[in-house]
Amino acid sequence: MKKKHKVHLTRTKKVWTSIILLAILICAMYVLMLPEGAVRFAILRSGHPLAALTIQMTSEEYPNELEDGQIGYTLTDAPYDRNEGRTMKNWLVYRYGMIYVGEYDDR
Repeated sequence: MKKKHKVHLTRTKKVWTSIILLAILICAMYVLMLPEGAVRFAILRSGHPLAALTIQMTSEEYPNELEDGQIGYTLTDAPYDRNEGRTMKNWLVYRYGMIYVGEYDDR
C-alpha cells in the first residue's frame, strides 16, 4: 500500500512541476517575443511592478526619431522616477532577431 501511495505522490509532483515550467515558458515567450511584453518587463525591472501590469501604451505618439529595428512606445499614465524627478513616458524596444528587449528612452 505504501509503494502505491509513493508512486501517486511522484506522479502528482511531476504534473505540478510540468505545469509550473509551462507557465514560466509562456511568460518568457511573452516577454521576449512581443514588443509590449518587452516594455512591461523593462518597467518591472525599473522598479514599478504595479505599473508594469496596469500600464497602457501606444506606439503612435512617439516623439523621437527611430533607427531600424527600434519601436518607440509612449505610456499614457507613466510611472514617476523619484531619482530623476520626472515621469518615465517614452520607452524603446530593440529587436534582435526574434527577441525584443525594452529600455527607458531618456532623450
